[in-house]
Amino acid sequence: MLTLHYTLSFNTPAFLGNAEQQAQWRTPPVKALIRQWWRVVKAPTLARPYDLGALRRAEDELFGVAADREGESSQSWVRLRLAHWDTGTLDQARWPRKEMRELPIGPGRFVPADVYIGFGPVLAASKKENRPQPMLGRTAIAPDTGNELWLALDRRMAPSQRAELAAALSLCQWFGTLGSRSRNGWGSLTLAGEDIVAMPTIAAIGPYLRPLQECFDTDWSHAIGTDRTGPLVWTGSAVKNWREAVLSLAQIRLAARAAAKKLGRNRDISANQLIAYPVMQPANSAWGPKERFASPLRLKIHKTSAGLVPLVVHLPCALPAVLFDKLDSSDQRWVHDNQLAVWQAVHQALDQRFPRLGATA
Repeated sequence: MLTLHYTLSFNTPAFLGNAEQQAQWRTPPVKALIRQWWRVVKAPTLARPYDLGALRRAEDELFGVAADREGESSQSWVRLRLAHWDTGTLDQARWPRKEMRELPIGPGRFVPADVYIGFGPVLAASKKENRPQPMLGRTAIAPDTGNELWLALDRRMAPSQRAELAAALSLCQWFGTLGSRSRNGWGSLTLAGEDIVAMPTIAAIGPYLRPLQECFDTDWSHAIGTDRTGPLVWTGSAVKNWREAVLSLAQIRLAARAAAKKLGRNRDISANQLIAYPVMQPANSAWGPKERFASPLRLKIHKTSAGLVPLVVHLPCALPAVLFDKLDSSDQRWVHDNQLAVWQAVHQALDQRFPRLGATA
């Protein structure tokens, strides 16, 4: 076996939990993250690019398949080990609340930035008890808490498979986050070692780009989008601590939702529901409260010599078929006619806040 060694740490609090929802370092979420970005690497290289069936077969060969799936089970050719599985002890009651600015979410309504993009794991202050501390929420793995990661690669792996895995690890460093609310930037990680470049470049992400309109041919996040302006990757200015970083990401998420909201709604589907679901009321009666559509807009915080740098990447995709098929014909037509315009409005809003990757701020 070939063994690769990395260091892993977080730049924002990570709600990386175990079965009891206690913060803890664990290998399964790390492996799931690697697999997620491996799909982005592998999908465009298939004989039929982005063919989900072929992608699953290639993934099963590399990462193994459980016995309850069709066919025989097989072991993974990629095995992970962490130096420790320590628990996270960052308590929200010890967060410097005075540094957490509030965002306007409606007439006379404000919410702390960390609550806005982390509600659930992050809870607001208790109004009932009139205390400045937050209510009891989940603990987190603290920023700058480190670990060591080893990957053992099976000798049967072909050189091309090793190269694809290496590319996936670089994508994990550039765009990867772990744990609850990770698409909002919580659990932003730094992965270092084995020739990983710290920050993405336009040339480096080139193989994983796909024109925005074509991305809607597929209903899963499979590529980084690109349009006439360039790749759908935005980088902001450095800030000095993770509280300011969380604020910058909350402002981005708020701006995206405000931009989408301007495109309105049809009978039972709104523009905001096209960028993520569930959202605030009114809900979609065809989907109900239990359906989920995780936003393909990913937020990340990088640690650099200048400070913490916010980054946004969009992996566009169509509304998942399981949700689309539940809509009536009028709402389906509205989705088909408006999904591109909704996302273009969001991109315009982001362009007003952050420069695109490679552009001058």
